[in-house]
Amino acid sequence: MLDTLIRNATIVDGSGRPGYAGSVGIQNGKIVLDPSEEAGSVVDGSGLTLCPGFIDSHSHHDQVFDPAVEIYNLCKISQGVTTDVVGQCGMSPFPVAPENLETIRGLLASFDTEEQLDRLKYFTDFQHFLAYAESLPKASNFAFNCGHSVLRAAVMGTENRRATPAELEKMKAYLKEAMEHGCFGLTSGLIYIPGVYSDTQELIELCKVIQPYGGVYATHMRNESDGLADAVKEAIYIAETAGVPLFISHHKAMGVANWGLSKETLRLVHAAIDRGVRVTIDQYPYLATQTILNVCLPPQLFAQGKDRLVEQLKNPAERAKIEAEMRKTPATYENNYINCQGFSGIVVLSSPNVPEAIGLSVADYAKKVGKSDFDAFFDLMVENHCEGLAAYFAMDEKDLQAIYMDENTVVGSDGIITADTPVHPRTYGTFAKAIAYFCKDKKLLPFEQAVRKQTSLTAERWGLKNKGLIADGYDADLVLLDFDEYRDSSDFVHTRELAKGVKKVFVNGEVVFEDGKLTQARPGKCILRSPK
Repeated sequence: MLDTLIRNATIVDGSGRPGYAGSVGIQNGKIVLDPSEEAGSVVDGSGLTLCPGFIDSHSHHDQVFDPAVEIYNLCKISQGVTTDVVGQCGMSPFPVAPENLETIRGLLASFDTEEQLDRLKYFTDFQHFLAYAESLPKASNFAFNCGHSVLRAAVMGTENRRATPAELEKMKAYLKEAMEHGCFGLTSGLIYIPGVYSDTQELIELCKVIQPYGGVYATHMRNESDGLADAVKEAIYIAETAGVPLFISHHKAMGVANWGLSKETLRLVHAAIDRGVRVTIDQYPYLATQTILNVCLPPQLFAQGKDRLVEQLKNPAERAKIEAEMRKTPATYENNYINCQGFSGIVVLSSPNVPEAIGLSVADYAKKVGKSDFDAFFDLMVENHCEGLAAYFAMDEKDLQAIYMDENTVVGSDGIITADTPVHPRTYGTFAKAIAYFCKDKKLLPFEQAVRKQTSLTAERWGLKNKGLIADGYDADLVLLDFDEYRDSSDFVHTRELAKGVKKVFVNGEVVFEDGKLTQARPGKCILRSPK
């Protein structure tokens, strides 16, 4: 007898083929096609569409890894997301070497509460973090990567120099342990401290560690604006030299001067594919990014730690030097101040000690407090100890569409969830917006192909077994939605609005979302990489 029968739905199975009318059974957490048995529970799908659960190819939900807290589950599951691929942009909660605990706490401080940061000391390697993750009740599934910035910080703190051979061996040992216990690969964040201080060869050597395990290299590249093409070339060179698949994270072209560069970057991607490199792109469907507010500052300022930098920023002479560097064109680093055409394009989303700045652009906050834009920004850095998050408005719609339409592009939210401050609307809306915008509004591709980008293509490129398709024996991660209603609701003013149109979400065969809210079911699992 089936546990559940979903009947009379339009089935869009994730393969890209046209939808068809039919029924799907669930038994012991697995999908049963063409079911004939009776079922303990029957769901009428008349007028609705049944899809595989969506897979977030680029998630930061491990940076606040507390899946028992409803808000962390609700933002994704309410869109139909059933699996998150985490450990992105070089950031993961492991490995944490005791001697560099405070440094790693500092790296993650903009994302986590004090309670969450206090747990880091236990995550000395992936095995210890995994034991914690598996012990928690989870509403959805998680697949893990090891973050290069934390890996580097565990071994050598935030020093601005090359790793010594001995330090590189320590990093390799940590990474090998993670791969042996089921990590999917290595990620880098090459605009962030301390990943920005690494050279190409260091990344190649680390990628050689993940290669025998079938690991993936995913990168927030060294530059997404003036140096975008060179950054794509470096990413491809690293993956090609080490013999590993590549993910280009949240691909974009930032800054007016760089709009249109997607034509060249996509050419580079396809040339690499023609040479035999497997390259995948992930993207979120918004024209603004979100990251730490302190990335506006030149990265070399962080080499001696945030305490030292805060003292520098209190000195008017030092401020003048830093301002001059930030205004310099062409930029000497990934300069989001220039990319956003000044502080009017940078909106504060979290500010731990200056809450009155939240929701305002830095320029508007400066007017509110009667300061120059730069003094207001530097004061925010000092008062918040260089913590806080912001949205950066720097992208063009034509690039957005061109990147999404590439056959190698999948969907990743890059969303960062905080407990009580505004968030980027991608956190609550990415998957609904991708379908509403590209498929329904712009009619750039059929619904079935849009679903494939969010399901089977993502599963295939990450190596997620039994995910992403409505097929016999696959995991019963499913979303039942009303196609006409399905649409994002969150924006930069109302940042936490739930997507519309999702009726039920199943994870491993159990209903985790219905009637606009989470159920009490927690059937989620930690997904581990299958042996190569």
